[in-house]
Amino acid sequence: MSDSMREQMQRSIAALWDAALSLTTDDTPADRLSGLAAAVTEAEAQLAGLRLHLLHEAKLAAAEAVIDGVRQSVRTTPAQATASLRLSQDLHDRFPLINAALNDGTISLPQADAIVTGLRKLPARLTRAELTRCEEEILAHVDTLGPSELRVLAARLVEIIDPDQADADDAKRLAREETAAHRGRFLRLAPDYHGSIRITGQLPVADAALLIAQLDALMPDASTYTSAGEAASRDARRADALVLLTQKAANIGTLPRHGGDRPQVHVTLDLDTLTTGLGKAGLIGLDDVDGLPAGEVRRLACDAGIIPVVLGGPSRLLDVGRTYRMFTPGLRAALVQRDGGCAFPGCAATPACCEAHHIVPWWQGGDTQLGNGVLLCPHHHRLVEPDLLQSEASQWRVHLDPVTGLPWFTPPRHIDPARRPRQHRRFRLRQIKAGAPPCPDDDPPNTDPPDSPDTAPADHRPDLDDLIRRSAAIWGGEG
Repeated sequence: MSDSMREQMQRSIAALWDAALSLTTDDTPADRLSGLAAAVTEAEAQLAGLRLHLLHEAKLAAAEAVIDGVRQSVRTTPAQATASLRLSQDLHDRFPLINAALNDGTISLPQADAIVTGLRKLPARLTRAELTRCEEEILAHVDTLGPSELRVLAARLVEIIDPDQADADDAKRLAREETAAHRGRFLRLAPDYHGSIRITGQLPVADAALLIAQLDALMPDASTYTSAGEAASRDARRADALVLLTQKAANIGTLPRHGGDRPQVHVTLDLDTLTTGLGKAGLIGLDDVDGLPAGEVRRLACDAGIIPVVLGGPSRLLDVGRTYRMFTPGLRAALVQRDGGCAFPGCAATPACCEAHHIVPWWQGGDTQLGNGVLLCPHHHRLVEPDLLQSEASQWRVHLDPVTGLPWFTPPRHIDPARRPRQHRRFRLRQIKAGAPPCPDDDPPNTDPPDSPDTAPADHRPDLDDLIRRSAAIWGGEG
């Protein structure tokens, strides 16, 4: 790079820094911060596109010194360098529209990489015109889908351009992948000579899914490590679950049943404590424990094995149990089928990590049914649990679309003053059909929450009973 080019680039970056440093968090409107961040993001994508262009030019010019410099650079791993070189070639030789979008800053480098990864899976028989149509189709969704969703959508675009042949192509591809996965399976245990055995392996997806389900059913909760002063990662907890799995198999010869009955805990709390959120609950049989906050009991009452003993007046028994309060294995299976994991926008927590949340809280009379439930990880479960001590506008709200049955989340005013409802990208991806226009963030359909879980028109409401029965049959639970 010549001195003049380097100086010009440095001046541009310095101008952005000057603009950023001139902002003060006390009096800077959010739109100015957002605008500057968007400008930097766009410039970052354009620079990434320029770098890939230079790599392609170096390859065309047989400039081996440049290519070797990329491979040997300490700024990236060898795998990242190889991926960049391949991406630069694919963008220029096969996917010019994606390349142009990256150079314009319309899409980010991760989005471009994901799209190309998905497009590579399309059948080799597609013509240039058909590939161009695929590029046009997927670029219509780059403002509403992230890299993970774009990768999936790109790989299935053959359904749009050749739906009659799509099923046959998928069957052939899956058969190839299944054969390759079975052939490539392995499990290797080797000592590291420092007190541990290193375990590495690879399994076909179906076999691995069974193992994951058993491990997730046994995985200790993170809170169980608190007393030992250990902040156990998810990987460490899964390792402990594997040890528990082998111990159970060796001792009793049976494996845990995923989604089976949970140990039950009896708690006592006043009716006022339950409804107002003030006070705490006692634990029956554990008198030396100071109890639980009422808000935590309300959260646990959604899905954990808690039997509330509600008292009123001078410790008068009002209600014991209400077993319909807990989501049954069949209902949980239906929620897993619908939500696919934590439904909160942007969360990647798997179904095994999630809890079933009552949208209209159980303590406010909400029913335990699919139309009043949503899967949430513990963090987002606490985030959306209603707090009577705060205003409605300062809290997250959840409602189900009366037509699709999918959850929407309305943010509090301090996050979005307009309180525009938002939805997880996996639901947007699921609803994309051939030739369908993208769903803009600022105008989602059916965002008005229903008056109650039962107010959706009967003609549009899914057959929940049938869904629960089929899900329960798969999981072996009770509908």
